[in-house]
Amino acid sequence: MKMMKNIVSGLLLISLAACSDGFEELNKNPNNAEQATPAQLLTNAQYNFSVNIADEWNNGRMGMYYAQYWSSTYYSEESRYQIREPSNQDMWDTFYADVLAQLKESQRLELLEKKEGYENRIAIDEIIKAYTFHFLTDIYGPIPYSEALNPDDVTPKYDLGEEVYAGILKTLDEQIKILDIDLPGHENGDIVYHGNVAAWKKFANSLRLRVALRMVDVKPAEATEAIKKSLDPASGGVISTQEESAALNWLPATPNNNPMNESFKIRADFSMSKPFIDYLKMYHDPRLPVFAQPLLNSNEYVGEVYGLRNGNGSSNGNRAVVSLPSSYAIGAQAPTVWMDLAEVKFIFAEIAARGLNVGLTGTAEQYYKEGITANMHFAGLNDAAIATYLKKVPYVAAKWKDSIGSQKWIALYTQGIQGWLERLRLDFKDPSSGKPIFALPADGSLDPKVTDVSKRMSYPLTESSLNGDNFRTAVTKLGGNTKAVRNWWDKF
Repeated sequence: MKMMKNIVSGLLLISLAACSDGFEELNKNPNNAEQATPAQLLTNAQYNFSVNIADEWNNGRMGMYYAQYWSSTYYSEESRYQIREPSNQDMWDTFYADVLAQLKESQRLELLEKKEGYENRIAIDEIIKAYTFHFLTDIYGPIPYSEALNPDDVTPKYDLGEEVYAGILKTLDEQIKILDIDLPGHENGDIVYHGNVAAWKKFANSLRLRVALRMVDVKPAEATEAIKKSLDPASGGVISTQEESAALNWLPATPNNNPMNESFKIRADFSMSKPFIDYLKMYHDPRLPVFAQPLLNSNEYVGEVYGLRNGNGSSNGNRAVVSLPSSYAIGAQAPTVWMDLAEVKFIFAEIAARGLNVGLTGTAEQYYKEGITANMHFAGLNDAAIATYLKKVPYVAAKWKDSIGSQKWIALYTQGIQGWLERLRLDFKDPSSGKPIFALPADGSLDPKVTDVSKRMSYPLTESSLNGDNFRTAVTKLGGNTKAVRNWWDKF
């Protein structure tokens, strides 16, 4: 298993120039583990995680395609569900070796030093580990979890997705209780919340809501109990303002600018997709000019057909023909969102729509509108524009999955992986017409087992050779290592 071989030598791989907001920890040479500090390990883990979910490959060529926010302008294999194996391997390795292993080392050092607030810092590291495992299992299914991160065990077993979820919820329960807002957190190195312990507690509660809702169709009792815990005021609250949203705010210049910004400096392999642009235009969504660039010398917005074969596109990145993403997604300082206010509001809307008795006092319609409003405020729109739009997209209680799902999908723009996963979970359509929002690949899928959209990622090829027995056991339980196999929570 490659990640286990690299777990010690790859603890700290990033050494970059930086200037402010905690990025200065990246200046210090981390290649000697004896020189590493918990602050530096945390910075690297947060940085590596953010790059892994926001870069050209995992976000651009997987998440943004699978959510159909973007289309390919030339190299279209990924939009037709043929992923390049090196990028798949790198995503897996980065999560394990460059995020999880660094957090574990940070925790080890904190426990050795036992400086004031070390319990908070260990708990925060553990919350980020839970968040990382949440991404891994939602992308792949069964994963090394309970036996992972042990350099003495290079063949860890794979835990089923429901087992990983149970472990994540247990971890969040424990760490939320440990966090003490009267003690310091990561005063150095925290480039997400800058040492704010109360904010980390709210993030953990909000993450628990996301995890619970994702499994609610399969384990309703456990999900409802987790939701109740997060909504209990004694637990510390959830993200309730835009300022409390979890995000990495990039710096203006290389190498600490948004990774997608760096990719677009070289080439424009991505355009806005026709399904996304057409849906925004259908309801005269004021976010359209925020999300996309108009055609050159025009006020028109045109999306590229989704899933064309190489060379069959009309644009090849030509702005005179197709709309490209705007600075909202690819600007140097475009933030990488971990979880934000709009998502929490849409979670509230779904909890209310499902009729779960968990203590919320508002209605599904109220939270639905608040979710749209939160995202539009984040996009810089004024209240008048928001009020006009809300009249065009009324909440439809009888089609709550369609109403909430379609608007949550729009609000998750730039978070391709989460947009894709919510597409899978809710299977939403346009609430007014009942018609599909998403398109089949125009020139067909390159994966004979996938027609509409990949349900998961297949495991990296090295897993079958380096951890063969456990890999084969996991694949048998999963029902095959194909992108057509649904995740355990994807019931419908």
